[in-house]
Amino acid sequence: MTHTSDPFHTTEAGMTLTEVLVAVFIMALAAGMVTMTLRPRADPLVEAATRLEQDVSAALNLALVTGIPQGLMVTDNGYQRVRWTNKTWSAAPGGAVSFGRNVGFDARLTSSFISSDTDAPQPDVILDSTGTAQSEPLKLVRGREAIELNIAPNGEVKWEAPDA
Repeated sequence: MTHTSDPFHTTEAGMTLTEVLVAVFIMALAAGMVTMTLRPRADPLVEAATRLEQDVSAALNLALVTGIPQGLMVTDNGYQRVRWTNKTWSAAPGGAVSFGRNVGFDARLTSSFISSDTDAPQPDVILDSTGTAQSEPLKLVRGREAIELNIAPNGEVKWEAPDA
């Protein structure tokens, strides 16, 4: 009686150690690539300060180009851009900016400082058409962390990150 071996029906089952190690290496490589492509979580306080800095710069440029003074009315958790029209400050297009993620302004430092003859509220930051800015320091807070923003007369915003 002759015994023929069928190459498609072997009695061995499973994977070799080398095959298992190659499969684990490929999965680890894929997991490492995914981990490296994820963005690190940004600090919401730094994001808010950066956004405010960009908006002050944009409002100053708009005031220079249009000849219409611009301003920022600060609220507890954000701000609204305003413009000087018809001898009063009115809301500018674009809506209010709300920081969210428990970021807001320290209300003790952001009261309107500009005196006026009217009872209308004055912006906390005024950017006029000559390229100058008027503002008291603004303090962004999130829990125990804080960033103080100083707006120079030329409109440049200076601040330092809390861990810098």
